[in-house]
Amino acid sequence: MKKQLMKVRKAAGMACLLLVLLVQAAFGQVLPAVSGTVADSSGAPLPGVSVLVKGTQNGASTNADGSFSLQNVAGGATLVFSFIGYQAQEVPVNGREVINVTLQQDLQALDEVVVVGYGTVKKSDLTGAVASVKAEELATEGLNTVAKALQGKVAGVTIESAGGDPGMGTRIMIRGVGSLNNNNPLYLVDGVPVPDINNISPNDIASIEVLKDASAAAIYGSRAANGVVLITTKSGEAGKTQVIFNANAGVQRLAKKIDVLNAQEWASVSNAAHDAAGLPRLEIAEDPALLESGLDWQDEVYRTAPVQNYELSITGGNKGSQYSVSGGYFNQRGLVKVTGYERLNLRVKSETTKGRFRFGETLLLSQESWTKMPGGWGGQGGNPVGSAVKMIPVFDIYDTTAVGGFAGAYGPVLNVANPLAQLHLEDIRNRSTDIVLNFFGEVELLPGLSYKLNLGYNNTHGYDYDYERRYQVGTLFTHQTNDLSEDRSHRRLLMLENTLNFTREFGKHSLQALAGYTMQQNRLRTLWGSAIDLPDGIKVLDAAASNPATGGNLYESALLSMLGRVVYSYDSRYLLTASFRRDGSSRFGDENRYGNFPSIALGWNISNETFFDSFSQAINRLKLRGSYGVLGNQEIGDYLYSAAIASNINYVTGADQHKWFGAIQTAFADPDIKWENSSTFNIGVDLGAWQDKLTFTADYFIKRSTDVLLNVPIPGSTGAVGNPVVNAGIIENRGLEASLGYSGGKGDFNYDVYGTISAINNEVERLGTGTQQIFGGQPTHHGSSTTLTQAGGEVGAFYLVKTDGIFNSEEEVQAHSKNGTLIQPNASPGDIRFVDANGDGSISDEDRVHAGSAFPDFTYGLGFNAQWRNFDLGLFFQGTQGNMIYNGFRQDIDGMNLEINYSKATLNAWTPENHTDFPRAVINDPNYNTRTSDRFLEDGSYLRLKSLQLGYLFPAQALERIGAGSLRVYLSFDNLFTITGYDGYNPDLGRTGSILNRGVDYGHVAYPLARTANLGVQLQF
Repeated sequence: MKKQLMKVRKAAGMACLLLVLLVQAAFGQVLPAVSGTVADSSGAPLPGVSVLVKGTQNGASTNADGSFSLQNVAGGATLVFSFIGYQAQEVPVNGREVINVTLQQDLQALDEVVVVGYGTVKKSDLTGAVASVKAEELATEGLNTVAKALQGKVAGVTIESAGGDPGMGTRIMIRGVGSLNNNNPLYLVDGVPVPDINNISPNDIASIEVLKDASAAAIYGSRAANGVVLITTKSGEAGKTQVIFNANAGVQRLAKKIDVLNAQEWASVSNAAHDAAGLPRLEIAEDPALLESGLDWQDEVYRTAPVQNYELSITGGNKGSQYSVSGGYFNQRGLVKVTGYERLNLRVKSETTKGRFRFGETLLLSQESWTKMPGGWGGQGGNPVGSAVKMIPVFDIYDTTAVGGFAGAYGPVLNVANPLAQLHLEDIRNRSTDIVLNFFGEVELLPGLSYKLNLGYNNTHGYDYDYERRYQVGTLFTHQTNDLSEDRSHRRLLMLENTLNFTREFGKHSLQALAGYTMQQNRLRTLWGSAIDLPDGIKVLDAAASNPATGGNLYESALLSMLGRVVYSYDSRYLLTASFRRDGSSRFGDENRYGNFPSIALGWNISNETFFDSFSQAINRLKLRGSYGVLGNQEIGDYLYSAAIASNINYVTGADQHKWFGAIQTAFADPDIKWENSSTFNIGVDLGAWQDKLTFTADYFIKRSTDVLLNVPIPGSTGAVGNPVVNAGIIENRGLEASLGYSGGKGDFNYDVYGTISAINNEVERLGTGTQQIFGGQPTHHGSSTTLTQAGGEVGAFYLVKTDGIFNSEEEVQAHSKNGTLIQPNASPGDIRFVDANGDGSISDEDRVHAGSAFPDFTYGLGFNAQWRNFDLGLFFQGTQGNMIYNGFRQDIDGMNLEINYSKATLNAWTPENHTDFPRAVINDPNYNTRTSDRFLEDGSYLRLKSLQLGYLFPAQALERIGAGSLRVYLSFDNLFTITGYDGYNPDLGRTGSILNRGVDYGHVAYPLARTANLGVQLQF
């Protein structure tokens, strides 16, 4: 009996061993091909289904018959079947060569939710103009800020860079310019308002929603006139803990240099200019042959700069609690020597559900540090970028005998500072430490009814440090003492929100209602100190010998609000959204402290109508929507409704000449100023074809801003030192925006193409008294304004004196006259002929006429992504068309009227023997050829390959030894090339400050754009 039992056991063991070996053989073998078909629940074939070997890039798409075929599939692999609108399936191969799959419709996917103010709305019920960008659309970018990653990807959103200055932000405008003050949108990170989003790591973001019209944004009332940007950070997911490590490192190079003269060329042009003016030549230029090429100051200032980024995140949780923790370090050294930027990020986010209760928090910590360039030291070269272009190439860099060790300009030349001396003799550092905290608790009071408490906190500590050493740089720049200034600021925001949400579906009706009461308080305290004459090497204020000074201030404001919204849907066909918000702001007087901001929107899901069934195979989604609402803008300074009183206005009186302490009102104020209101009408269409393989969205809008706040001039006899701020303007923006996308594939190759385009027309309907004009856009240290804002035109339109060619003979000069009087009496052959637009017989700023606009005819973006097996490729192009740029650099270096370096174009200057379209060289410029005119206005259109990325995902089998879930390496390039006719460093101007400076390339504050190459790795465990 025992022997028989032993035989049975032995036989069973052999059978099990054989089974294991057979399974291993089946699973371990590589099948030459796996094929099959994919159908829906009715048995109809599904074309375009993605079939992917899990953990690899080996994939294919089903053809028109729903068939697919994959090569070289491991017998133990798993296939992932996915298709828009259907539930994804994971099917083990188990050694099979034929696999047929039926996909079930995913109702939840069809009702994908979109984040809107104070909640979410089903995408099918959305009636507003909302653009959504998901995390995967940002993940492949090598860019370091959220705004730069968004550029060109959202229709109707204009994002202009601030050049290549490390860590600098961007100018973001949603649907044009609606104010002469602050045009920045409202930013909210996980529900907390923040001043900007430059300190947010793109890898921490789950989605970005841009609320563009009143229906979407009116729930934010007085802060939403410029649009709203909602950022939702990544949350944890139930399941196995995941560890993700991302790293990339690269180099930055100067994308473009300004083409200027070498030493010999400069001396030749300088001598020609002096000879033409009848003035003696400069001593340093008398013999050009002895100078050789001299210094290229741009080569001395710029460098190849490294950039690196490291991020680690851990996510996980269970059904009741999820968490996500991440940390990052970013370091970017600037193209300009000395400059740089560093950022540290830490994020903690968790959420817990227990019965009827749900609560969670988000904590974002960041610290940013900048090392910046100094200004122009009072000279006319501007910052080191401007000085590097204008500095004469015959001067030296160093002088060991000089205080500070640097040489500089000398003699009768313009006061342009040695740019290397500027960078090394003044130390400018800024630091910002930011905390964003959001905590929420939610309880379900009744089925479908919940109460939510949301607490928000934003705390920012700023620190600015500026230490200027003593120096003697050439003969034109002397600084005899070591000086120090330090500024500190503390900004705090507190927010408390109470909201009730009600959701109910009954029959064909769906209702979502929101009611809320919110409070927000802002507080800013500033403190500064400065002193001069510090001992060498000691950099503290208390060590200064003279001129200590201190100051500080406090600014406070508050916002109290009530809000409500109703979202109604009947049979998923007819949609209604209505919202209302009432805001009370301390920034306005008692009479106008409160404002009401309503909106209403209607939608029609045409594709859900029965008569549309015959089209549903081709067009699965078609929606029309329209909205109207009123938004507000309260982003002005505090206390503008109240006249300021200046203290310490003291005077001496009486026989004993004793001092009386006094105070006086120095400016007038309008106590009745009120909100800037923006009424927006929007009509749009959303379309999806072939199960959303093709998607299309288009919107037409009219955005009319009334009660625009501006300074209205008053007579100087009033004694006021400034003009009061009043509501006296109307600005209208009309625009059309569209986005288009297509996804497809064949066999192992899958791709998607997407694009956006926007066209906006801006007009000022009323301004001030009706005839008021606002000038702006200073182009150079000495040039007059270039832009004019007035009723009937756009904001910041270019108004310039027009040119009409070159005088090629004395006869042409004499012929340019009126009533026998020369219009340009100081002109000679070779000078520019200007147009006497007002017909008064002379040329002056009164002859300025409309010459162009900084507003593009349209902006666009075009992207392409492709995957073939384990390889992926991403391209993104972005650009503008039809906008103009005033080139302030050229006004200086094309002039030949100042003792600076000149552009290469001056080598082609007009001479009696060589008639060209470039004016003659003459140092005193008697005809004023360098006046602010359309001579320096250029086409700013451009097309840029903004990003190119090539990646490779390692096969899952290759990662088993290290226990990794996935490993991707990539090579990326940013700003690889730019096609443009603009001669400056960068046509993508983002000059900060007044909107009236838009499109003006002011060389004093320039920083060129970098071309960047990065090598990166993405590792997941």
